[in-house]
Amino acid sequence: MYRSQNRLLDDVARWQASGWVTPDGASAIRSEIAARRTGIGLAGVLATLAAVLLCFGVMSFVAANWQAMPKLARLAVIAVGLWTTLGGAIWLDRRGLPYFANAALLAASGIFGAGIMLIAQMYHMDGHPPDAILLWASGTVLMGLLTRSNAVLAAALALFTLWSQMESFGYGLRHGPHWAFLLAWTTVAAGVAMTRWRPGMHLLAITLSIWIIQLAYTGQLHGRAASGHLLVTLIGLTLVGASIGFGPVIDRWRQISGAMLAYGFFIAFVGSLGLQFVADHRGTLTLPLGALTLLAIVGVLAWAWRTDNRSGLWLAYAAFSIEIFSLYVKKIGTMLGTSAFFLVTGLLLAGLAWAAFRLHGKSIQIVEENR
Repeated sequence: MYRSQNRLLDDVARWQASGWVTPDGASAIRSEIAARRTGIGLAGVLATLAAVLLCFGVMSFVAANWQAMPKLARLAVIAVGLWTTLGGAIWLDRRGLPYFANAALLAASGIFGAGIMLIAQMYHMDGHPPDAILLWASGTVLMGLLTRSNAVLAAALALFTLWSQMESFGYGLRHGPHWAFLLAWTTVAAGVAMTRWRPGMHLLAITLSIWIIQLAYTGQLHGRAASGHLLVTLIGLTLVGASIGFGPVIDRWRQISGAMLAYGFFIAFVGSLGLQFVADHRGTLTLPLGALTLLAIVGVLAWAWRTDNRSGLWLAYAAFSIEIFSLYVKKIGTMLGTSAFFLVTGLLLAGLAWAAFRLHGKSIQIVEENR
């Protein structure tokens, strides 16, 4: 965010020097940019890290002396620590220090979770370990919704994701998707919508992408069947298609079509890798699927370039490199077929590059003629 604002300020100075923007207009733009500065700053980051470290430090000290303390004293330490940090968060917020208040709330969430673990240990509670994470996450998301704290909502989302992963893979592979995660995810999404926290939307997209990708690995065959990887690929392609086909409509509601393209492409690419290198045991479909994947990557690359979607561009570049390297490793035993594949693909991309260059030159010529 900070870099993009600095780049915009440089652009404003250049526009003013070129005579495209009046001095008064440039001053108004700079004032608008300054008013938009919403970054938490170094102080907020350090306060958050300090809260996390202090929380773990205090609870580690308590845990180390846990056996020497009476049970009533143990419960008192947890309760006092929790309510002290919550009271401190209220005091800091009223003093006009919201980021420090968020750090205190984050510490309270950590103490709450540590308290759950320590009390379970104290009373020798044997049960399903993910349930403890679910209880911790539930209390954290409730705190985030009541206080509208972005930091606490992010912590709740991380805890719900950990809970889902533990349910899916840590304690026996599931025979189907972990649908309960979607309910938890929706709860956090409601909180992010209330605070209009844009980075939170990316966190939501990342965690939902993880859940979608693991659909291929939670079935009875645990990733060995092509159906799961195909489903993941189709979901990703659907998101890409919606971004391309309905981008203007989506952006009228909220500017997310570019991010939808990037996340959808990532999901589809991971699904295609599963189809090529996990589900295709015999390797008979690797090269045809690889060719289709490379064509799709080039198509996304061209669209991202046309729409100035930098995240999509870099993802496409990375995907192209990963795909080529993976095909090389997979097919290194059949050098003749591999060389022919790379030769044809290289010639195809060279032709596409020449066509893109010609189209770009014609567009510049049209712009110059219309001046």
